[in-house]
Amino acid sequence: MKKFIQELGRFYPVYLRAHSDKSNQVLHFIGATLFFTLLALAFIIPQYWLIGIAIFTGYFLPGIGHRVFQHNDSFRASKPVLCVLCAFRMYMDTLTFQIAKKMEKAMQTEETHSNSSIS
Repeated sequence: MKKFIQELGRFYPVYLRAHSDKSNQVLHFIGATLFFTLLALAFIIPQYWLIGIAIFTGYFLPGIGHRVFQHNDSFRASKPVLCVLCAFRMYMDTLTFQIAKKMEKAMQTEETHSNSSIS
């Protein structure tokens, strides 16, 4: 478990760099908010077909963000568990207004790695 937590910590900056475009971030935030809202609503009213709509919305809007704005592919296929956890973490960082600081740190980490590989 400790190894997994460490891997998650190393992966989060990579995940953030793949989500650096503001429009992509907005679509991820809207998609996640709709996902959580529809999922809760499905159980509150009980209309379980809303679960399918929640899943679709949770994937569709971020997919648009990656294709149209970020111009990259999602890590979802190669690292599905890490992606879900990082998506939730990015959502919480956005809700708590920490995303700008974390994004800046992730981008600096990339520059450090880029500069050290040039030397």
